[in-house]
Amino acid sequence: MERLTPAPPVAIPDLRGGVLRRAVIPTIDSKAGISEAHLMPPESQSRDKINASMQATIGNARRLYEETYDLEFRTPAATRYFLLVIAQEETAKAFLLYLVRDGIVPLTSAVRKAINDHTCKHLIGIIMDYMIMHWEEYEELKSIMARDAELGDHFPDDIGSALNILRYEKIGRWAAKHWVWAEDPNYNREVLKVANGKRDRRKQDALYVRIGATGELASTPATITAVEVTAELERTSRYINFTEALTKTEDKNAFDKNRFVKVMGALNLLFDKSNSRSL
Repeated sequence: MERLTPAPPVAIPDLRGGVLRRAVIPTIDSKAGISEAHLMPPESQSRDKINASMQATIGNARRLYEETYDLEFRTPAATRYFLLVIAQEETAKAFLLYLVRDGIVPLTSAVRKAINDHTCKHLIGIIMDYMIMHWEEYEELKSIMARDAELGDHFPDDIGSALNILRYEKIGRWAAKHWVWAEDPNYNREVLKVANGKRDRRKQDALYVRIGATGELASTPATITAVEVTAELERTSRYINFTEALTKTEDKNAFDKNRFVKVMGALNLLFDKSNSRSL
């Protein structure tokens, strides 16, 4: 059993406003047989292996995306929705592998769990959407750019929440459960719902008949609408293009470079080795 010793509060960056939160994170007593080795990626890890894994996950995402067109005229459209969300999860997995490959995130057991966790991949999707910076009309682009200029080095509330929840409430708590915030963080409500499984439950609704507490019919796959499927088709295409761009050295037009650099800087800060006690 891990023997945990009290530790003084640790400064935690709040990416939404640059304010440092403080959390009480226990240290692991090395005398109890737990070493720092588990925090480091395995020696056998290689860039080639991770590149191969990235290519496989992106290829699977594209396969799932393309196969949804075989179901284009089937009703309800629920199966298409289900496959599209799974394809998005595969691209999120590829992005997390990219972070491991480039040394931003260590391949610990907690990070490996995140690679397979649905809610983590949905949080990563929120972050990918931010870097992609999708827009339809020129006025929308102007508004986005003005907002980015206003925020400076900070993130919008939803993106800062997604980054912090992924890092501390998911990966951090899997690595070290016995720690608490000195002050409870005020996360974005919609992002918190995603973290608690709202989007994954909608994916499940596309596949299963849901039964209520008293045995009544709660929902069926027929509740998935054509509008939802269209939105997920577009989102999946963006995610695939984004992750494919990460595997290339020349074409980086699938995302906004400034936002990408900003997110990479934040992830470097969040997963810095000096804060590895909660990895």
